[in-house]
Amino acid sequence: MFMTNHTQMIFLFFMFSSAFLSFLLISKHLLSSLVCIEYMALIIFFLISITIFLTSNEMFNSFFFISIAVCEAALGLSITVLYARKKGDDLFKFY
Repeated sequence: MFMTNHTQMIFLFFMFSSAFLSFLLISKHLLSSLVCIEYMALIIFFLISITIFLTSNEMFNSFFFISIAVCEAALGLSITVLYARKKGDDLFKFY
């Protein structure tokens, strides 16, 4: 299936907005929130890559962004493990 650049941007925007909406609505578990954030980071990486490909620039910025996103994922996972060890689960209790 071949999509034009405009269709790809609309599709990625729809994916980003659905990930953001799920992040806002399903924020009871820390791990599910981190998965939504990583999904949004992956979509942003795709948007940066498509934009750089269309403008014929170098890919250094997109690789820099993805390395920062990977470091953020590792930090989030380690915080989740520490929180689960201290509290017993990753469930947020707001009451």
